[in-house]
Amino acid sequence: MTKKTLKLAAVVIVLLLAAVTGTAVTARTPAELPEYVGSQACLGCHADQSVAWQESLHHESFQVIDNPAAYPGDVSAAAPELQAELKQADYVWRGKRFVAQDPVTGDLKYLNVQWNTETLAYETYKGGSIWSDSCGGCHSGAVNSGIHKEMTEPGISCESCHGPGRDHILGKGDRSKIVTSTLPSETCAQCHSGMNTIKGQPRNAVGYKPGTPIEDYAATFLPNSYVNGQVPPQKDDHHLEEYPQWKASGHANATNLLIEHGPAYPQRQECIYCHSTAAGIQIKEKGLPFNAETDLVNDGVSCVACHDSHNSEFTAQLKMEPQALCVSCHSVGRGNPAPQTIGTVRAPHSPQADMLWGQAAIGIAPTKGVHSELTCVSCHMTEGNHMMSVIKPADVAGTERVDSCTKCHTDSTADSRGVYLELWNESINNRLAVIAADVATIDARLKANANALTGDDLKLYQNTRANFWYVQKDKSGGAHNFEYAIKILSQVQKDMAKIKTILK
Repeated sequence: MTKKTLKLAAVVIVLLLAAVTGTAVTARTPAELPEYVGSQACLGCHADQSVAWQESLHHESFQVIDNPAAYPGDVSAAAPELQAELKQADYVWRGKRFVAQDPVTGDLKYLNVQWNTETLAYETYKGGSIWSDSCGGCHSGAVNSGIHKEMTEPGISCESCHGPGRDHILGKGDRSKIVTSTLPSETCAQCHSGMNTIKGQPRNAVGYKPGTPIEDYAATFLPNSYVNGQVPPQKDDHHLEEYPQWKASGHANATNLLIEHGPAYPQRQECIYCHSTAAGIQIKEKGLPFNAETDLVNDGVSCVACHDSHNSEFTAQLKMEPQALCVSCHSVGRGNPAPQTIGTVRAPHSPQADMLWGQAAIGIAPTKGVHSELTCVSCHMTEGNHMMSVIKPADVAGTERVDSCTKCHTDSTADSRGVYLELWNESINNRLAVIAADVATIDARLKANANALTGDDLKLYQNTRANFWYVQKDKSGGAHNFEYAIKILSQVQKDMAKIKTILK
């Protein structure tokens, strides 16, 4: 049963190596070998990844208790009745609850004891429920057949994300036989989709194998109520809803913007780094060649663009500190912390961090705003939402939900905060509309007569138009840095008046 399958990995490694090298053993053909071989089989070729993974939350989510050190605390310090429960434990779930295999049914059931991570002591827990039915599909390896008591290994294993490894190994590392490091977000969706919490229904995509369309298992998911541009619904009691939130975000379709422009789009290659995870990882992290003409697929800014699937030193297994991660794409310098200045040839792209910090506009003194010291996730990930949607006070009026402003603005009401945002947005957007009309008129004049503006007058217009673009492309309506945005647009309107006078 479960513990016996843990011993299978070593045997499988021998059999697989024998199959590859031709050593004489009884079982040598793929049909005679288990499809799922266990994470130990990956260690030889992927040592660094394996070592990192062994320290991750994924690996530690469900572990075998095979020695005293596997318990989170000293068992002898627990009450006698709890010690009796603990001694029956075969596994520990998330470092706090204990599971044992029923000797009759083979089911894995919770015991009547748990470890309190706050008090650091053992305490009573109402056990008896079947771990396999609620948590097993996601917290153990290769159990997607639905037979949770026959898992390949405890914990979220290599094959949970990369798929069965037998054919990959028999193919001497054939990358086409495994899901590679550019994991599609569907791989994460098998668990991170807010699965149904109704008793008796699975909380994972039963039967799913990484690399296959997750839509084939849609019946296991909650109805997708997320819509791009709308405030994310309350999580309620649903578990790990990151995937449907991400799917409704701009991140999910970022590569489509490049594909729609077509092969001739001149900036395609430079845009790939931020708009396409698969291409970005291949080019930036692996140094592999990538042909944007043939290899660009719509993977968007996927889960592994931000998260390291094995492990990392940062929270939530992010690839870098959260703010640095956002700024690596959402800034004029693409992560370069030094102040940058916007160009005048085309509109600046994703300049949100620069606006937040109050820099980059041409001829405008740097200006800190009331939000300049905040991080992106402070406002864009309220309730942990992966739509990156700011929850405005009006979005949750009349409910008990917390808007994105409340964490800091505890000395004001939701109504007053909402009024401030509305006034900022109205002031910025009205000015942008007026300036946009001026830009359209002047550009039309220049198209008809390229010499309508020359020398310093042309340079003034190019700088002024670039500053207009900058505020326009920030898209926050003043929320990032109202003081700086107003300073820029006030100067833009003055300069536009000069330019219109010259053109009369």
